[in-house]
Amino acid sequence: MTTPFDAAGEIDRPAFVRQVEWMLDEGVDGLVVGGSTGEGFALDEREVLDLSALALDITAGRVPVMTSIMADSSRAATQRARLLSELPLAGLQVAPPHYIFAPDDDGMVSFYADVAAATHLPIVVYNVIAWAQIRPDLAARIMTSVPSVRAVKQSDKDLGGFADLVRLVGAERVFGAIDGSLMSCYDLQVAGSIAAIASAAPGANVKLWRSVKEGDRSRALAINAALCELWSHLSAKNLPARVKVAQSVQGIPSGHPRAPMAGVLRSEKEAIRTAVRTLEAL
Repeated sequence: MTTPFDAAGEIDRPAFVRQVEWMLDEGVDGLVVGGSTGEGFALDEREVLDLSALALDITAGRVPVMTSIMADSSRAATQRARLLSELPLAGLQVAPPHYIFAPDDDGMVSFYADVAAATHLPIVVYNVIAWAQIRPDLAARIMTSVPSVRAVKQSDKDLGGFADLVRLVGAERVFGAIDGSLMSCYDLQVAGSIAAIASAAPGANVKLWRSVKEGDRSRALAINAALCELWSHLSAKNLPARVKVAQSVQGIPSGHPRAPMAGVLRSEKEAIRTAVRTLEAL
């Protein structure tokens, strides 16, 4: 999900509620609060907790809700994990520490072990940090060493590495986040996707998933091509702002990005609008 902010940078709760309802109407199988697309890096602990509770209230058990933790130390990550453990979440999506340096392999295992010790909730490794990428063999080691680490959300663009991860840990323990290649991820029979493109066009992504599952290759290829075209206009440094534009085109008020993230130029908005309309025509 995205996090709607008003012009002053405050969370727009009614817009967040509307987005949850829209996601459910579009047929999604679950929600993630406070990830990268949700500008989780710009949310404080109380905001993350409040948004998670609000999402749980609205969904009322209809779909699972997971919350993302993006922190730069074991201390900060475990503190958020303890706080979020007060809620009936389905799990926590936890990114590795991401400020400047990457821990070594032992440090990465220890980080996830510390977070796991702070919560009863299952953990999904959020493998998104370019300079702290968790290799497939390290992911397998973490999951063996820390049993409550149940899955990996794989965001790296390398499909070969994605296939290696699936081979090592099992398809049912991997979520695809290669936004421009979700059909390829689904073809490997992974558990699903947690991706920005799914936030921008949830209904289309649901249809892509179902088409692959049902073996309707022509339909899947058409939807995938249109999603890839949309992704080409979303993939940029101000990705969350662009996803919000895609949502607003579909009648979902998504507000502004939180400063200092840049907004979206008029020409870029028009390109996103055209790509969304192409998807809707399918």
